[in-house]
Amino acid sequence: MKISIRPSTLLLFLLFCSLPAVAQRRDSTRVRDSIRTYAKEGIVVTGTRNEVRVKDSPVRVEVIGKERIRTTAMVTLADLLKEQTGLLMQGNVRTGVQMNGLGPDYTMILIDGQPMVGRVAGVLDLSRVSVGNIERVEIVKGPMSSMYGSEALAGVINVITKRPNDGYGGRVSSQYLYHGQSEIQAEGTYGSATTELSAFANYKNSPSFTISTTSGEWPYSSFEDGTLHLKGLWTVAKGLKIKGSARAFGTHTRGTFVESVLGQIATNTGSVAQYDLSGTAGVEYTSGKAHLLANAYATMYNERYNFDVPQGERGTVDDLLRRTARLYTQYDLLMGVNDRMTIGGEFLYEDIGGSRYYDSLTPGYKPFYRTYVAFTQWEGLPNDWISYVVSARLDDNNVYGTAISPRFSVLLKPGEHLRFSGSIGTGFKAPDFRQNFIEFSNRLPGAGYDLIGAARLGVQLQPERSLSYDLGLRYEDAVFDVDDAHVLMNAEVRAFRNDLHNLIEYYLYGSFDGRNVYSYRNLARVYTQGLEVNLRTVVAFDEVGSFGFSGGYQLLDAMDKEVLDAIDNGQAGTIDKPLTRDDYHGLWGRSRHSGNLRLQYDSPDRVWSANVRFQFIGKYGDESLDKNGIVISDPPRRVLDRDDEFVEGYTVMNVACTRSFTVGEIENALTVGAGLNNILNVSNPQYIPGLVGRQFFVQAGYRF
Repeated sequence: MKISIRPSTLLLFLLFCSLPAVAQRRDSTRVRDSIRTYAKEGIVVTGTRNEVRVKDSPVRVEVIGKERIRTTAMVTLADLLKEQTGLLMQGNVRTGVQMNGLGPDYTMILIDGQPMVGRVAGVLDLSRVSVGNIERVEIVKGPMSSMYGSEALAGVINVITKRPNDGYGGRVSSQYLYHGQSEIQAEGTYGSATTELSAFANYKNSPSFTISTTSGEWPYSSFEDGTLHLKGLWTVAKGLKIKGSARAFGTHTRGTFVESVLGQIATNTGSVAQYDLSGTAGVEYTSGKAHLLANAYATMYNERYNFDVPQGERGTVDDLLRRTARLYTQYDLLMGVNDRMTIGGEFLYEDIGGSRYYDSLTPGYKPFYRTYVAFTQWEGLPNDWISYVVSARLDDNNVYGTAISPRFSVLLKPGEHLRFSGSIGTGFKAPDFRQNFIEFSNRLPGAGYDLIGAARLGVQLQPERSLSYDLGLRYEDAVFDVDDAHVLMNAEVRAFRNDLHNLIEYYLYGSFDGRNVYSYRNLARVYTQGLEVNLRTVVAFDEVGSFGFSGGYQLLDAMDKEVLDAIDNGQAGTIDKPLTRDDYHGLWGRSRHSGNLRLQYDSPDRVWSANVRFQFIGKYGDESLDKNGIVISDPPRRVLDRDDEFVEGYTVMNVACTRSFTVGEIENALTVGAGLNNILNVSNPQYIPGLVGRQFFVQAGYRF
């Protein structure tokens, strides 16, 4: 579908962005205050599960602040993360995140420190999380199993929601996005010295539409969803706090859509309904140098498919129900002036049911995991120029046994702005319910396969393990004056490597009744390694405003050691020729080159801003494009070894402009915005369904 931009539309957008700002003082003090918003010292909690200044955290933590959300058309967490260096969105049906070259099922997603549930095919759909009430997002790359256990082998993403200011407050906002999600949000808060209450609600919908490409017509079904999030905190007495939260999410998709799975193009007409409910209650007690935290957490996730084609013996209905209960306690004690000891424990119960996990031999049985956890951590600050953290965690599970995960991180601070960081740690990932117990048939037109969990076939899967290294050099938050300009400089170089073994892989088990049957096994040994470079500069002028430049680049190398061994032993090849290391291009689904660029302008009084953003994703292999079948036989592998097995790389360009107005005595109470996403009109529904061509948006919000 070809979309054109009318000259009048572009002219109105430029005129909107050039509206004069409301007259406010434009002295150098205000401009320097403005630039300090880029360099302010934030507090993070994800790296050590304790509050620490981001500059002093031995565990490297990246922070995405609310300013980035406010000045763009970001609706979901997936929108927010895809502009972060080293994070790539993956998934043909759901949108997950690839980190450190590892797939979506290796990254733990938290909301206010509590894990999300609802993985399907290993993917947590990040489009379920609205950015409307997000204060910041904290990202830790590298294995964090020493504090968070399984699913944190690649890293952790923690979504921190807003806390209320003193008094009553509220906000309403809306956004329209062409060929995308339109949204309405409402938020109410109350804060005092002893009480914090907040409520957030949103509603999103998207009408059905069709994309026309050279490969055919690609329908996108309509959907609607909504979120309600309630939080409260009560300071009962000095040092004693009680807190709780509840979150509900529901979505409904209906119509005709096309899915590309395992290289098969499947057409489906019907509906999908999903909802999840979660709640947490906790108590915190602080006395002198000691702090005690105890939390109880429960969640339930349900989804139900209504197909127009029977899916084997289960008929036209396919459903899933997953439940989780978690008890968590943590005790911290300051030792002397600078050191802190942490000990804690956790009990976790999970079960799963539905048509995909039905056991005909034991009706009513639900596969379950029961895990007991103990962990400890020591944070040391022997002097002003060094800090470190040592942590370890023991997980004991009824299915996969015991796992111990240690980690050591250190930060050297030879100067005010210079930081050297390094870490070494192990990670583990337990086999999930899908890999062990699933029993699923896909009979949609264009497809036809079965998927059976390893335990159903009598195979005992082992946990995946990793050994990872991370080194970084940062020059950060240096603010200085050059003539009439105030300049902020940040730069970073980071190198990482992950060595994984016992990797659980998806493989062709056999063929029955003309259908392929797939399952899972422990075989692969792989490594991912790479280099990240990030640069951020802000130049502010007293009378003109501030100009920001930020850019990042990742070089990724991801290889299957089984394939490399077969090549070296002369056991890899096609009918045409033996396979060489030069022929082998690494793991499927990984871009060797990726990057981002952002140019930002803010007026001196910060009432309006404009930005241009670029995302570059290099070419990557897709196994459905494989041309020469099995290249090594033990274990059998399809290998990325031809140029025509790649999905072409692409660049996405977005522009946005926001304008704020003072209403009464409230500065920046009203904010309006407009912009264009994917200006270059990139579209590839078959392999990149999230790219639907050019989109424009308008948004408005009112804060009171």
